[in-house]
Amino acid sequence: MNLKTNLLFISLLLLSVVAQCAFANFPFAFFAFPLDLLLALIWIGGMGYAYKEKRSSVAVRIWLSPQCTYWTLGWFLGGCLVIGLFPQLSVQDAVRKSGVLSTLGCYHFTSSWIFVTGLFGLLTHLGMITLRRFFLPGRSQWRFVLNHAGLWLTLFAGFIGSAEEQTLRIPVFRTSSNNEAFTEEGNKVFLEKSLQLTDFVVEHYPNGSPRHFFAEISVDGKPVHLEVNHPYAASWSEDYYLTSYDVKSPEPQYCVVQIVREPLKYLMWLGIVMMLCGGCLLFLAGPDREKTSFPEKSC
Repeated sequence: MNLKTNLLFISLLLLSVVAQCAFANFPFAFFAFPLDLLLALIWIGGMGYAYKEKRSSVAVRIWLSPQCTYWTLGWFLGGCLVIGLFPQLSVQDAVRKSGVLSTLGCYHFTSSWIFVTGLFGLLTHLGMITLRRFFLPGRSQWRFVLNHAGLWLTLFAGFIGSAEEQTLRIPVFRTSSNNEAFTEEGNKVFLEKSLQLTDFVVEHYPNGSPRHFFAEISVDGKPVHLEVNHPYAASWSEDYYLTSYDVKSPEPQYCVVQIVREPLKYLMWLGIVMMLCGGCLLFLAGPDREKTSFPEKSC
């Protein structure tokens, strides 16, 4: 079994490297709603069917094996190490890079085929062991399931949500309203709402450098107060951030607002809450009550 698991993950690693070299980074935008929802349902349903109906098959045993835990965790941690060691640039800046590291997607690694394949493997393994524990008898199983299902949901929402996430920047002027924003790639996007700067206040240190600044803007006639690190929630999935302003004028004539759209943000928060609650309950239950969980390898 160890040999088959090693061969599977070595093949996946080589295929992901080939895909990265051939097609550049993973096309998250292609898998936007509703395709991402459809694929997610097929993926989750496939794992459930495989465990219930094909539990004794070689493929299911591989995804439930301790060797799979070592591979998926090692792959994920290796990807995190790459993200920490190499500067993570915007899409357009990463494209301008050349060389082997750029080809392998090291400068925008979270969207590389290598990282996406490793994350897919980790989620599949984590989902399978969560299903295994869910169907085991015993009252204490739900603590383990809550913890691991929360971790799965957090990673899943971040993974699937990448297709829906969007970051825009829009200059907001005093003299006129504006609804033309720009994506990270420099493409123009027209917003449904128009923004206009009504007031801007800058507080300075004694040496003249800015200490604090905030803006009052109008969003389709609605007054909105923006400060650095204090975003305005326009909706459950859209937040406005104040990022910069006109530093050349004593009275700034414009500011720059960053709009972040994250449709699955609260789903990710739910996963984090589940994971924390499950972890606390496992800790409070003590080793004696959870003794049956130790022989089973988990992620």
